[in-house]
Amino acid sequence: MKRRFTKKPYTNLLDAVKDIEGVDIGETRDKSGQGSISIRGMGSDYTLIMVDGKKQNNNGDIYPNNFGGFQSANLPPLEMIERIEIIRGPMSTLYGADAMGGVVNIITKKISNEWTGSFTHGKTFQSQSEFGNDTTSDISLMGPLVKDKLGLSLRGSYYDKEESKPVNDDSGFGGAGQTMDNQNWSFGTGLTFTPNDKHTIRVDYDISKQKYDNSEGQVGTIDSYETIFDTQRVGYAETQRMEREQYSISYQADWDLGKSTIGAHHIESNNFGRSLPLNASQRKFVADNTDGNGEDWQSVDEALANAEFAALLPRGARTLKSQNTTYDAKFEMPLANHFVVVGAQYVQGEVEDGVFGMSENAVTEAGIVSDYNQWALFTEDTWMITDNFTFTTGLRYDNHDAFGSNVSPRAYAIYDLNDNWTFKGGVSTGYKTPATTDLYDGVTGFGGQGTRPWFGNPDLKPEKSLNKEIAAYYSHENGHNFNVTLFQNDFKDKIERTDISVDVPDEWTGFGVIAGQKQNIGDAVIKGIEIAGKYNITNNLALKANYTYTDSKRDDTGNPLGSNAEHLYSVIVAWQVNSKLDTFLKMSGEKGRWRDSDEGEAIKYYDDFQMFNLGGSYKLSKNVTFNGAINNLFDKDFTGTTYSSYEDDVIDDYNLAQKRREFWLSMNVTF
Repeated sequence: MKRRFTKKPYTNLLDAVKDIEGVDIGETRDKSGQGSISIRGMGSDYTLIMVDGKKQNNNGDIYPNNFGGFQSANLPPLEMIERIEIIRGPMSTLYGADAMGGVVNIITKKISNEWTGSFTHGKTFQSQSEFGNDTTSDISLMGPLVKDKLGLSLRGSYYDKEESKPVNDDSGFGGAGQTMDNQNWSFGTGLTFTPNDKHTIRVDYDISKQKYDNSEGQVGTIDSYETIFDTQRVGYAETQRMEREQYSISYQADWDLGKSTIGAHHIESNNFGRSLPLNASQRKFVADNTDGNGEDWQSVDEALANAEFAALLPRGARTLKSQNTTYDAKFEMPLANHFVVVGAQYVQGEVEDGVFGMSENAVTEAGIVSDYNQWALFTEDTWMITDNFTFTTGLRYDNHDAFGSNVSPRAYAIYDLNDNWTFKGGVSTGYKTPATTDLYDGVTGFGGQGTRPWFGNPDLKPEKSLNKEIAAYYSHENGHNFNVTLFQNDFKDKIERTDISVDVPDEWTGFGVIAGQKQNIGDAVIKGIEIAGKYNITNNLALKANYTYTDSKRDDTGNPLGSNAEHLYSVIVAWQVNSKLDTFLKMSGEKGRWRDSDEGEAIKYYDDFQMFNLGGSYKLSKNVTFNGAINNLFDKDFTGTTYSSYEDDVIDDYNLAQKRREFWLSMNVTF
């Protein structure tokens, strides 16, 4: 799998997984133009992202108002990655509530006994001037401080993304291919202490920072007296910054009975650059003096003569912070023809948002901290009934201080018919608790650039799912392979934000807006098929392809569950010209992507498309490799829009707008 990633341009986790069957990176698009990872029709909120088994997802929503793509922006340097494991379907039995849709686990390399290093620098060059270039630099270094005892690893990366501003900029934030200037850097270090060959202690530290330009209001309304006077909208500074810091320690030991692992991991994420919206009394004050009745203010200058209006700026900073500490313990042991895993987990989570509890009273009364504690016990038994038949069962017990307990069982069987054919199938369950912030009986956030309050719902129930799948795998002595998987996921108590017109506190009524609240909207069914294969035409020419069909249906509306594509596919022809030169031609496309729009919208689906990429890799020497690609080979335009009579505005033809034709070059040096 590492070889596969090396020969393609990548800047984040999305690029690394987008060609895997069952994975959809175009289901959502945030204000920065970024997509997110959806597995088997379940949105990014249901995908657990891990690095070396350590959870990367935040608790609660500290990237509100459609900034969710930031969680997929962090990826270790390519040369540090051993492999990326993807589990499609619910895995709550092993990984808990966040793994309801699937798991992406980035496994990094162990520190070597010899000093090795790598430096990679890459850049894209656009064929159209309205699109910005991407520049990436990665460096990694690892080796022994004390031979066979103490090892050190260092890693760092820098990513610079220039603004893209296509001619058609009438779509909303992040629409029609619009992005803003963005810089992202990260640094990490790890120590591995091995007193002997049976005991290992690992310590790791990682920090990443992102900066986004909002000087022209690309992602949100910049605080100003003019916007308060005209629309009562505020909430954003000229620069948006996201920071994440994490550290971990683990101890692994091999005993006569088996292998034990214990560890602790702390991760803290912050979102800077947001400001507090107007509270209810402030909004009423501005509205009463600008509604066209009586002696209203006729201009901003006239309003500024009023001390109360002038005091509305500067806005207080809106704290957006998430902390999560996880303690894990696991023991693995063989017992006759069984392999048993038992473990425990304890999680402490905390989310702070400056708007929690905001009311008509002073802003200082807001900022309630939401925290929770959760513990779990789990076990898994792999029973090797015969040499070619194994049966795995698992069970997890979760106890959440807000939702009580839940049991998540799993059963899976693998049968090796012969050296070529393997059949797999099983049933697994998923379980996801709402964010504790969503339970708060009061204001939990705002939409509409600070003008539409969102309210918590103390009656929310956890979401649950039951996944069934059956698969066949074929492998040939000459390297050909093929696999097909049928799956069905029965989804219960789906949570979604809906418009509400009742039970809105009196202080928020009368502004002409519809409030929002998350509710359990009902059940849904997701079913589909995943196909992938590789055929070696000759020793140096191979054809690889994958296809995913996803059909989802909500019980309450009959519509698809989200904006997932009904058909996703890709075909890659890979040609190893000689020992130094590899090339590939890739075609990818999608069909039937649902808009997840209002019932009145006549345009129900995004446009279908196909796109071609051409690339290659040239190994100049043992330590120097050049990679290159022409992305969007035939220069397809994804920035189109269509007028919607329902919206009385233009809407995007494509959910995730790709750039026009671009050229990517990179150089990798190992030492």
